Amino acid sequence: MARILAVRGSNVQLAADGLADRGYGIHLGTNTLRHFERMAFGTVRKGMRFGLVAVLHDGWKGAYGSAGRRWRTMRDEFGIVGYERAFEDTFGWGSGFHLHWHTMWVTRKVLDAKTQAEFRDALAGAWAEAVEAAGGYTVSETCDRDGCFCQGKGHGTDLRPLNGADDEPGEAGKQARYLYKDGDKAKGGVAKIGLELAGQNFKAGRGEDRMGPLDLGDAAAAELEQLGRPGPFVEKYREREFGCFQVRKHYRTQNLNKLIKELGIEQDTRTEAQITDETEGLTAIAVIPASTWYRHIARRPGRRLDLIKVAETYGLPGVKKLMESWGLEWGKDVLDPPTPDAPGDLNAEQLVLQEEREPSPAETAYREARRAATEARADDVAASLDRVRNPRQETRPKVSLRKPFKAKPTTRTIATPPPGAASPVCRRCGGKLAPILQPYGEHAGDCLRKDPELAA
Repeated sequence: MARILAVRGSNVQLAADGLADRGYGIHLGTNTLRHFERMAFGTVRKGMRFGLVAVLHDGWKGAYGSAGRRWRTMRDEFGIVGYERAFEDTFGWGSGFHLHWHTMWVTRKVLDAKTQAEFRDALAGAWAEAVEAAGGYTVSETCDRDGCFCQGKGHGTDLRPLNGADDEPGEAGKQARYLYKDGDKAKGGVAKIGLELAGQNFKAGRGEDRMGPLDLGDAAAAELEQLGRPGPFVEKYREREFGCFQVRKHYRTQNLNKLIKELGIEQDTRTEAQITDETEGLTAIAVIPASTWYRHIARRPGRRLDLIKVAETYGLPGVKKLMESWGLEWGKDVLDPPTPDAPGDLNAEQLVLQEEREPSPAETAYREARRAATEARADDVAASLDRVRNPRQETRPKVSLRKPFKAKPTTRTIATPPPGAASPVCRRCGGKLAPILQPYGEHAGDCLRKDPELAA
């Protein structure tokens, strides 16, 4: 978490500095909800959408969604290029969960004081209406505190300019650091902009009765250890963890990202997996072929974890002894690590051991059948998708309905009668048989007929 936070904070800091130095306006915005202790954190999961987090997301979409006419009007009027947004939440027993957005708004030019106030009022009006439409309580739009920074406009929406027309070059970036605050405001300085957007998990709530996510987790762990069972802190922590699923905690608009790339502002483009990769600087102690891994380790419960623990604790000697206890031979089933001269290559002996065995004829036939079935399935799916994309295209039916139907001739095989079965009369009823039935000596079916002449 700390590594990812550092990279995100650096990216936003570099973006804020670069954009401000090139004349763009940088503004710090905050959007909050009116909340009470009884209100649930909620979730945005499909089919379960409810609570504060759902109102927060739906309110943002309704206020600043790219498809809305009101948003397009604000974008054109104030020259909004884009924004970078971060999700933040805290908890307190007196007021419950407190969810809000922190946003770095970017405009094409630095706004004067009058335009800045109009920009703030436009954002606040859109947010207030969207929150009510999303099912939330009316946000704070008035304030009677003397000397409050909101100047009587309420705390539902806050927007502060981070650079002005009279600022010196580079000063805007310093002010923009507030978005990633690191707690140094007590020393008289303005904290970093990075920690405000990326550091939502490290932030502690304002006041002694409010806790950030990590504070709440620590309290839940301590409570569970002391009581031996889940208590109120554990319940709230689990509610928060359930509600944060599928919540995008950090988001930058495509237009702003495109502008940053066009201006050549340096950014760290590594993924979270690459940032947290801990393999750099490690020493290889063994090479396990795929056949050995899947046959003797991966599919045996507990062996992967045992291998990791032994490798971390005892190194190469422990791994060798563990492999021998599993009936594996070192140098055949498990290979020595690559040489220091070529750490990424295997030597000739290891390459020979890594060669795959020749498959049997039955295995080859099975693989060919699977490959043919996969290709046929892919062709069917491609044809189906093509028909969906082009519903009006002509398709050739496999059966023509214009041609007359021709019935296929059917032949009935008459069984050869047994020897001595021929008779001019039926053995059942004694009636006279037609010449075609005389070889069988009886009428077809259940014969109940009587020939009067023969009966007489």
